[in-house]
Amino acid sequence: MYTDKPPIQIQNESIEIYNGFKNKEIVILCGRNNSGKSFLLKKLYREMGAKTSYLGPNRYQNFNTLGVVSQKRNKSQEYQNWIHNFQRDQQNIDNSPWNLQQAIAELENVKRTNLFSIINKLLGSEIKIALSDPNNEMSQRYVSVDGYNISYTSSGFRLIASILTSLMDTDYENFLIDEPELGISPEIQGILADFLLNDENRKKHFPHLKKLVIATHSPIFIDKLRINNNYYVEKIGDEIAINSINSIQGINSLQFFLLGNRFETLFLPSIIILVEGKCDFKLVNQLVKSKYPDCNMSIIQSNSDSKISEYIHMAKNMFGDLNKSPYHNRILAIIDSVHQNGLKNKLINQGIPEENIVIWDKNGIEYYYPEEIMFKIFGQYDNILIQNDVVSANGITKKKNELADLVVGMMNGNEKYNEEFETKFLKRLESLIY
Repeated sequence: MYTDKPPIQIQNESIEIYNGFKNKEIVILCGRNNSGKSFLLKKLYREMGAKTSYLGPNRYQNFNTLGVVSQKRNKSQEYQNWIHNFQRDQQNIDNSPWNLQQAIAELENVKRTNLFSIINKLLGSEIKIALSDPNNEMSQRYVSVDGYNISYTSSGFRLIASILTSLMDTDYENFLIDEPELGISPEIQGILADFLLNDENRKKHFPHLKKLVIATHSPIFIDKLRINNNYYVEKIGDEIAINSINSIQGINSLQFFLLGNRFETLFLPSIIILVEGKCDFKLVNQLVKSKYPDCNMSIIQSNSDSKISEYIHMAKNMFGDLNKSPYHNRILAIIDSVHQNGLKNKLINQGIPEENIVIWDKNGIEYYYPEEIMFKIFGQYDNILIQNDVVSANGITKKKNELADLVVGMMNGNEKYNEEFETKFLKRLESLIY
């Protein structure tokens, strides 16, 4: 039937991660459109109950005047109505079960004053309750922003006001916000994100708040101070996979690969390392994580030597002349011995210093895996043989990806590498770090 809902469910491997959300104070869900972020928010809302506030993307209704509060809304009934509508609806409805007009009117005076003070601090606008007829105290009241009705402010202002007003409501202890970046410029996104993710701000202004879950497309709302609060969500068929982010490298990878493949979306690292293939990426990524855990580096898999030049071109579009940019000597390119003709000179002409271009003498990252680990896998040997996708020694064969996974699984940061790897790569990398 055309009205049948997709049988979406959480991947078995991700159920434990999902259940762990309920024990965390901050959860940031990132991913592409239609990846399952909103589904996870709505699932959490259904399971966490009426003490939870859900702000969907369609969270604002325009108004001119404030109504008189005779009695507070029955929020438990609103929650039940939302659940009933969610189960009955034949399409995705993203309305929030509340509106800004009611929410502002229901706030106690002290809380409303605090709300207006926060908005003034964040956005620089004077906001207050005013009379529609200044000469008649019995006239209807409205929300004044810099002397004009809030209905004439930008959509971004009203959407931020909706988020902050919701957070002031002490009837709720859990807050789920879908796409807080909607209608908001990157600068104001940053101001709002810094405010919401700051522990002191939340304790001071929203002491009742126990949990904040945000679903976003914006890298600005990623929690960069507590990396393991971030998750990448993707939908594979009708299953949602949730991937934990556990390192600075993971943050950079999330933003670069999963939120646009552009440097503009990157949480800028101190060093960028471009590698060719998947196995190169696995080795270098694990080396950086285990050997330099406190360094902010981004390892980017270009998938071919020709693509390395394209990524450098993207960097030039962002930073301008690389020779004059902060990244002049902070981009490293690692290339196999067999590569595109003239690639080294091309990269130098693009602004990469010659000493930052690593070209291996042998064709294959497998020759540069730590020898002690390789001996554990293959036993003692003089040479390995690489044919297409297979690596062999002592009669033992491994596919390249399989071998890469075995090697990185045994790495702890204390491995020794051969002289070429140490001289060409590690010494140069450490000169930039230290």
